[in-house]
Amino acid sequence: MRNLVPTALAALLALTLSTVARADPFETALNAFNAADYATAFSIWWPLARGGDPKSEASLGFMYYAGKGVQRDDQRALFWFRRAADAGQPTAQFYLGMEYFYGRGVPRDLAQAYSWCDIALTNGYSESLSCRDTVARQMSSDDRRRAAQLTVEFFRTHEFRN
Repeated sequence: MRNLVPTALAALLALTLSTVARADPFETALNAFNAADYATAFSIWWPLARGGDPKSEASLGFMYYAGKGVQRDDQRALFWFRRAADAGQPTAQFYLGMEYFYGRGVPRDLAQAYSWCDIALTNGYSESLSCRDTVARQMSSDDRRRAAQLTVEFFRTHEFRN
């Protein structure tokens, strides 16, 4: 019986280590972020984003947008949101729309805001509906025409990803 406890502990440790080794790095970073361990989240997402992972790009954008673990920086947020949005990442598309709506780091542009929120909604990000509708109430007819053109152009030049 005494030998069974160390053997069981060793097996549990081996199982835990193999699970950690197989853990998705993005999810590991997300768990760290949600636990307010922003340094760990950033250290994992940074190389993933540099390697072109859209979810990690969007996550870095959000860190800069909200000032979580980094100094709030609209230009860096925009950089990462644009990369992820162009790759079809709907959360980044939504936040890019918010940046244009509020004029954070860019001149306020209702057509751009509407277009990005509409693109995010089309890509399955349902939270974009209220963004898009709020923007629409403030748009001129010229803004509406330009927004439609921007959205059509995006889907013409980008592969649809859901």
